[in-house]
Amino acid sequence: MGRLVTTLLVLCLIYVTTPTKAFRAHDLRRGLEQATRGRLLADATPAGGSVVPIHWSPPYYVANFTIGTPPQPASAIIDIAGKLVWTQCSLCRLCFKQDLPLFVPNASSTFRQEPCGTAVCNSIPTRNCSDNVCFYQGPLTQLGGNTYGFAGTDTFAIGPVTASLAFGCVVASDIDTMDGPSGFIGLGRTPLSLVTQMNLTKFSYCLSPRNTGKNSRLFLGSSAKLSGGGNTSTAPLIKTSPNDDSSNYYLLNLEAIKAGNTTIATAQSGGTLVMHTVSPFSLLVDSAYQAFKKEVTKAVGGAAPPATPPQPFDLCFKKAAGFSRASAPDLVFTFQGAGGAVTLTAPPTKYLIDVGEEKDTVCMAILSMALLNKTGLEGVSVLGSLQQEDVHFLYDLKKETLSFEPADCSSLS
Repeated sequence: MGRLVTTLLVLCLIYVTTPTKAFRAHDLRRGLEQATRGRLLADATPAGGSVVPIHWSPPYYVANFTIGTPPQPASAIIDIAGKLVWTQCSLCRLCFKQDLPLFVPNASSTFRQEPCGTAVCNSIPTRNCSDNVCFYQGPLTQLGGNTYGFAGTDTFAIGPVTASLAFGCVVASDIDTMDGPSGFIGLGRTPLSLVTQMNLTKFSYCLSPRNTGKNSRLFLGSSAKLSGGGNTSTAPLIKTSPNDDSSNYYLLNLEAIKAGNTTIATAQSGGTLVMHTVSPFSLLVDSAYQAFKKEVTKAVGGAAPPATPPQPFDLCFKKAAGFSRASAPDLVFTFQGAGGAVTLTAPPTKYLIDVGEEKDTVCMAILSMALLNKTGLEGVSVLGSLQQEDVHFLYDLKKETLSFEPADCSSLS
């Protein structure tokens, strides 16, 4: 999985409905990581934990928050694999359009930027000093995009929590659009993520079904807990080396992938599942995908005529009198839990979605990893946000486990 980090950024190109553009990049590159490492200033979460409302803003789940003193509104895409927190700033000259005003560093009495000549600035491989401001450049050649900015620290208010966080202040980029949000909130296992900077040992999230208008939630600290009503499953996270470029991802060992009761991949062919919230779609190892596509076609295709798939879909059906999602098989992931095998199921309602302006076509929101056309990802599958709806996921960073249970995400508090 040596190319996992750079390759999975391509997932940001995938969108649920075809008319909207997708952004092309979101990382700030390792130089910014190195620049602020060891300089993190964060307050612990309150004793009772905190609950952060998040909402569906196609094609992403987004949180609103504030930065600075006095507070300035911002919004960011929730990225379970994200390395850091970043937003566009008022010095931006070549940046994408966002719904809220740009963050103005000079208007915040608590903002601090990294000046030139410091050890932090000197540690940035691509630094460029101008007017005693330590700028960086982060090319993303694999995606055709670049971001430019500087490292800073300021007060963030996310839900009821206030914390001083290191973040990236973007002043230029080649990103086309992010469809409204101004940046990213990274929850990955890295020094600069929100999780690490807030000293969290656990967090959880529950995503309400898209297009319902109902809020989803991100739970930080002690508020992150499952109901424990007997439907909870727990699987260990794969432990990675800090030097491994996949170390910021949350990975699970897969024993099998099934289409209903039919096994379409085993541990040898589909051995790792990557949790992902930026990509709305799931991707399966190609052999499992082809088998799953065959099973879905066999179950649905007899009653519904096939349709020409719009990009990036591969399998679509025209709605007809005989069409029924219920006839399609569940997509089932099996893991080895502490007490035996545990399963995570995505029913047809989570992967057969309406597309097109008239919603007269249904497409399968599952794709093949072969679409990425990359080596080094053999045996890797990805669980996208659409297939995570109405499941409460709890990440215990001390126990190195991921627990999950079915839930009505809009009713959690």
